[in-house]
Amino acid sequence: MDRACALLAGAGLGAGLMYLLDPQMGRRRRALTRDKAVHLAHEAQDAASVVARDVSNWTQGLAAGDFSALAGVRSPAGRTLMAMAGGGLFLYSLTQDAPLSCVMGTVGLGLAAEAITNAGLDDLRRAPRQVADTARDVAGRAADRFGMGEAAHGRGQRQQTADPARAVA
Repeated sequence: MDRACALLAGAGLGAGLMYLLDPQMGRRRRALTRDKAVHLAHEAQDAASVVARDVSNWTQGLAAGDFSALAGVRSPAGRTLMAMAGGGLFLYSLTQDAPLSCVMGTVGLGLAAEAITNAGLDDLRRAPRQVADTARDVAGRAADRFGMGEAAHGRGQRQQTADPARAVA
């Protein structure tokens, strides 16, 4: 098994070198690879500077007593710190014994998930109703488009008449 992996790795490395050192197109491919790597490095540097500036502003706000940054939609810096703290807590929990490791791991994954999705517990609580409302709106639009609008909207509801005793179900 190890020999087969080594053979495949060697074949892949050889194919990659052939691709980059090709006498006809190799120079162009190397230049494109270099340009993409430089572009990626610049994007990473820009993102890091944005997060660093945001962390600086965020901590200055917390130091000044503005705790509103801890609730609601989080800034990129807050989300980054939350994801790192959650991931670190999860990794640390792997070194602990149960049941402490289970609790710490769950909290860590919860922090990381909230940071990645930027959705808090209130958002998760409202999600089923939002999905149901969206599905109802889409079904209503589809029914209207196919000429079944009133039949679809009236289904399951009582028709209102002047005399409540004569209401049709």
